[in-house]
Amino acid sequence: MANEIRLPALGQTADEMEIILWHKQIGDKVSIAEPLLVVETDKAQVDFESPEEGILLKIVAEPGTVLNTGDLVAYVGNEGETI
Repeated sequence: MANEIRLPALGQTADEMEIILWHKQIGDKVSIAEPLLVVETDKAQVDFESPEEGILLKIVAEPGTVLNTGDLVAYVGNEGETI
């Protein structure tokens, strides 16, 4: 089963974040704690590390997208798995 990757809370005041860049592309292997993407808060750009291991199956939020804490950004699972 594919796992949802959601934006974590990055601080008490960083509820809104913009996706700046993805370090991984669809089909790439992802390890736990490996930088997955860069988000920008009102104070800094931060690497978001993957909480899951597997293959990046789908990117839901492209660079330039502004999201809130808890919003879905991607799916990680087994190779060939459907979402």
